[in-house]
Amino acid sequence: MRYFIQYPAGTSELVADAMSHFVEDFRMEYQDDSAMLFSSTSSMERVASIPFAKNAFAVCAETRRGDIDANVSRLAASLKKSQFPALPGERARGFRVMVHVDGELASIGGAPKREIERTVAACTGMRLEPSGRGQEYWVIGRLDMDSLMFCARLPKPARPKKARGALSHELSAMLVLASEPQPEDTFLDPFAGSGSFVVTRLGMPAQEIIYSDLDLAEHRDQLPGEALRDRRVRLLAEDAMSLPSLPDGSVDVIVTDPPWGEHEELPVPYEEFAASTCDSFARVLHPDHGRFVLLCNRRGAPVFDHAFGAAGFQVRATHEILVNGHPATVFVGARGTTDTPAPRPQTAAAPRRKPADRPGKPLLIGMNTYRRSLNRFSR
Repeated sequence: MRYFIQYPAGTSELVADAMSHFVEDFRMEYQDDSAMLFSSTSSMERVASIPFAKNAFAVCAETRRGDIDANVSRLAASLKKSQFPALPGERARGFRVMVHVDGELASIGGAPKREIERTVAACTGMRLEPSGRGQEYWVIGRLDMDSLMFCARLPKPARPKKARGALSHELSAMLVLASEPQPEDTFLDPFAGSGSFVVTRLGMPAQEIIYSDLDLAEHRDQLPGEALRDRRVRLLAEDAMSLPSLPDGSVDVIVTDPPWGEHEELPVPYEEFAASTCDSFARVLHPDHGRFVLLCNRRGAPVFDHAFGAAGFQVRATHEILVNGHPATVFVGARGTTDTPAPRPQTAAAPRRKPADRPGKPLLIGMNTYRRSLNRFSR
């Protein structure tokens, strides 16, 4: 089966590394900054549950790209009942057709639009629901792709509503996965805020998951229920620049999104804030296998890059992404000064491409040992 997914802009390297851990017989056919076309023997349910996919589609048909109206007419003429797979979930009674070309919704002529809508209705037995209820079929084209695809959008399981300003489910999942999660981990987010990373990590095996934020009292009422009920979670209201209740070397992995210093007031200048934060991380992270993933605004990236080096960290990879349209940088790194910090015992996985400017190692290792647990991301 051929599938098409969309994901947060700028995370293409992370997505490429992760895909083989979520689907069987993965073979990529196309990838750009925010989308991928691939083939796999995995079920549609499995592809729909990929935690970092904003949208997932089953490819039903395609035609060589040209004039959009002519393309839609050719697609309509080529579609047959056999090209409409049985989709997961309850069968919808209605449908609508959307056209998404080069990253934005596109308009098509009335005649081609009616033609493809009549074809879908005839092939599926569903009625047209322009208001958006029911099954969605998308005509999709991407830059640098020489074809236009007709796809069925796969239903994604419902997810809890995010607090205003919180990172998306997809980006939270991608950054937690980049931290090489292991079942024995003590996980920490020292700037936990609305709890996005904590909730994401709850979908994976872990020994302990620590939520820490100076404003815990303010955030507590908005924290998702699973973060309050799960016995693995410890709630702290501590300054990330000191973390006084955490012993030296007691944390295995940190994933966090510190204040960007743009719309909030920091207690010290940004350079001092970054240096103190990295020193604090260096103290609490395990000296052999401690690792981190940190998201910061693009302008602050050189400051954190210097602070990580001064604190004795290896930055193994950086990724430039967009967060709600704002340029940001992701740092992926570990404790130690050698080229290959000693990993914890784990199942081997296929190696990833190394970034050109950083020494590298796989971002995801041993994920097959608890792949089933990752399905909880979508619940």
